[in-house]
Amino acid sequence: MMEQSENGIGLVPIIDTVIFEMKKQKKKFYFFLGVAILVAILQGYLLQLFPENLLSDTQTEFYRSGLGFISLLTLFAACLFFSGIICSEFNKRTGFIVFPKINKYKLIIGKYLGNLILVVFIITVYYFILGILGIYYYGGLINIRFFYSYGFAVLYVIALSSFVTLFSSFMKSETVTIIISLLILLIGLNFADQIITLVFRDAFEPLYSLSYLGNIISSILEFPFPDPRYSEFSFSGMGPFGGGSFIIGTWLTPSIEMAIILLLTYIILCFILAALLFKRRQL
Repeated sequence: MMEQSENGIGLVPIIDTVIFEMKKQKKKFYFFLGVAILVAILQGYLLQLFPENLLSDTQTEFYRSGLGFISLLTLFAACLFFSGIICSEFNKRTGFIVFPKINKYKLIIGKYLGNLILVVFIITVYYFILGILGIYYYGGLINIRFFYSYGFAVLYVIALSSFVTLFSSFMKSETVTIIISLLILLIGLNFADQIITLVFRDAFEPLYSLSYLGNIISSILEFPFPDPRYSEFSFSGMGPFGGGSFIIGTWLTPSIEMAIILLLTYIILCFILAALLFKRRQL
């Protein structure tokens, strides 16, 4: 009985921190929630009022086009919600306070869970609106792969959040963490993917890239699953030194099994490194 009581008391500070963090981030939450609702409605309903933007032929194609925004939504949400998880404690000198009722690890866990709940809720609302519109336009039931896509979106958010939390563990400020994370995730990884694909073509799949792994969110909707997952496009161009034929290759998506394994690997490694760096920073 005593052990159960102590365990219960041990969880209370985490729950209190989760609630406090959710209230603290309500402005960000309302903003991203508003953007998610607006974009979902624009992509799924208002844009269909224009004659030149016809509805997709199938419900699956409708969902694929609607999920084109989900990668950007999750990326920016992860950077803005999780960038201050650890570094803000040191920036505001609270990392050196001896808390009487909560240790620093429980504080970090509570802050992380509070932000994760908010971001997952935003994604859930986006999928919910898209799903309702899909039923409205096409009737029948929602394809089961739509729920697979939702599962991958949540897993992808956790992977992104672990990556940003890792940077938060050694960066000096929340602003710097946001900028660096966005530059790497939005520009750096995409640029590296293009260079590697240009040099190695189909010999090297960019499985290291979170941006590339995120393609599984929309690709999982396809049946059958894309095979081959690599494609090339050739075109001819004219320039001041004459014409030429160019071949551009691109990897469409990771396999389902590899996406699950690598996203989980990202999550585990980033959290372990973040915990170690946090401990070292305290010392």
